[in-house]
Amino acid sequence: MKRLFAVLMCLVLVFGMAACGGPSESGETENVVTIAVADEFTTFDPMETSAEANQIVQDLVFDMLTDTDLTKMENAGELLESWEMVSPTEWNFKLKEGIMFSDGTECNVDDVFFSFERGKEHSAASGYIAKMESWEKIDDYNFTIKLVGAGDVDFNYTFAANQLSVFSKEAFESMPEEDALKVGTGLYMFDEFVSGDHVTLVKNEKCTLYPQTNVDKLVFKMIPEAAARMIALENGEVDMIMSPDATDYERLRTTEGLQLLEVTGRTQHFICFNQKSPNEFITNPEFRKAVAYAIDKDEMILAAWDGNAVKSTSVQCRDVEFYVDLEGIPYDAAKAQAMFEELGAVGQTFKLVTSDAAHRVKIAENFQAQMAEYGITIECEFMQQAALMELCTSDGTTSGTEIIVMSWTPGKNGDYMYRNTTHSTGGRNYAQFNDPEIDALIDKAAGCEDKEERAALYKELQETLTYDIVGWIPIAQHQIYVGSNDRIEGVLLHPALVHSFKYVSVVE
Repeated sequence: MKRLFAVLMCLVLVFGMAACGGPSESGETENVVTIAVADEFTTFDPMETSAEANQIVQDLVFDMLTDTDLTKMENAGELLESWEMVSPTEWNFKLKEGIMFSDGTECNVDDVFFSFERGKEHSAASGYIAKMESWEKIDDYNFTIKLVGAGDVDFNYTFAANQLSVFSKEAFESMPEEDALKVGTGLYMFDEFVSGDHVTLVKNEKCTLYPQTNVDKLVFKMIPEAAARMIALENGEVDMIMSPDATDYERLRTTEGLQLLEVTGRTQHFICFNQKSPNEFITNPEFRKAVAYAIDKDEMILAAWDGNAVKSTSVQCRDVEFYVDLEGIPYDAAKAQAMFEELGAVGQTFKLVTSDAAHRVKIAENFQAQMAEYGITIECEFMQQAALMELCTSDGTTSGTEIIVMSWTPGKNGDYMYRNTTHSTGGRNYAQFNDPEIDALIDKAAGCEDKEERAALYKELQETLTYDIVGWIPIAQHQIYVGSNDRIEGVLLHPALVHSFKYVSVVE
C-alpha cells in the first residue's frame, strides 16, 4: 500500500523533478528519473573533459568503439562488432551494422575517422589520437589502424575512453557545432542544460544499440552538499543520490523505500606535487618523501570516509592488471620530523588546492592538521571540480599550484593507468611529470607482447614512482555508494565512477 500511495502521489504532485514525472505534451504520463550529483556538469563535448560528472551524462548520448561491460567487468565492443591485433602496431576493426544516430543517419567508418580528426584538436582526446600513426578505411564498416612506436597490445582498451566518443560527420557538416554536439547513437539526447543547476536528457527513439526502457527523461540535478542530497532523496525531490555521506549509509540501508547500492571503487585518491612549481621544496623528491612519511593514512581515511576505504601503498590501483602489492612508504612521524628539519622545511608555508567535494575537503583539512604537528603550514583553497581540472592541466610552471588533493579512476589495463597520469603527454598529468625515462618505460610496456617481461616493466614503473619520484602520495581506494528509492532498477555501478544509467527503469 505504501508503494502504491507513493506512486499515486507522484502522479498528482506537480514536481517536474520527481521519478513518476507528469503529463507530457501528448497528455501521457512521463517517467522522469532525477539523479542528484555532487559535481557540476559543464559541457556536452566528451573531447573537452575527463571529469566523471560530465562523462556519466555524455555516455548516455554518445557511444565509444569499446566500453567496459559492467556485468562481466571486461572490455567489450560497443560500436565495434570485433577486432584483431595483427601485431602490436597494426589492428583491424569491424563496426556493428545498423547503428543509428539520433538524426536518423547510420554510423559508419567515415564518422569514426571524422571523430579521430576532430580529436586531434582537443586536449582531452589528443593524447589518445597521438597513439595512432594512421587509419585506413576498408569499407563502410571495416578499417585498419597502425600505431606509433612499439604499438600497444591492449589498444582495444584505448577506445573505451569517453574522449573518443563517435560523432556524426553529417551533423557537423550540416549543423552549427552546438547542435551537432547533441547528435549521438546513445539511448538519450540532450534536452536542456542550466549551468550550475541541472541537465536533462530525453529518450532517443531512434537508438538501435540499446533496448528502450520505460524512462522518458533523465535529469541530473547538481546539489554539492551531501546532506542536501540526502534530504532531497528522503523528500522525494530526487530519485537517486551520488556520493552520499558516510553517516547516511545505514539510514539508506534500513529506511523503508530506500536502498544503498555499492561497489568496490577503482579510484586512487592521492596527494600530488606540481613538479614544475618554482618552489624548490615541492620539486625536491626528498621533501616529497618526508611528506609521505609524515601522513597517517588511517587517520585520513577515518576523516574522509568514516573508514570505508582501503589504504593504498602504491600509486597503482589494486584491480588494474600487473598490480604488485608494495609496502610503500610507511607512516613514520619521527623520520618525517628529522627529514623536515634537515631540509629546512619547518616553518614553511605551502599552498594546497582541491575541489569542494566533501571527501577532498576532509582529506585536505586532515592533511593541514597533520602537517601543523611538524611545524609546517598548509593553506587550503577549495574550488569547483571543473575549475580544479582546468588549473591542474594548465602549464604547471605558471599555475601557482604546489600541492593538490586529487583522484584518478583508470581502466583495468596498465597502459591506461600510467599513460594518462604520469606520461609527459598524459591528459591527467596533474603532477606535471616530465621524465623521459618514465615515458620510455610506459611506451615499452605498452608494446611488449611477452607477458612476464611486461609485468616486470610495470613493476619497475610502480616502484620508481612510489619510492623514488614520489610525485603522488597514494592515500586510499574507497567504496563507492549510491543511494536510491527502491522503485529504481537497472543501475550499473562502475568501479571507475562512470556509472551506467542506460538500463535504468522505474518499477510501476
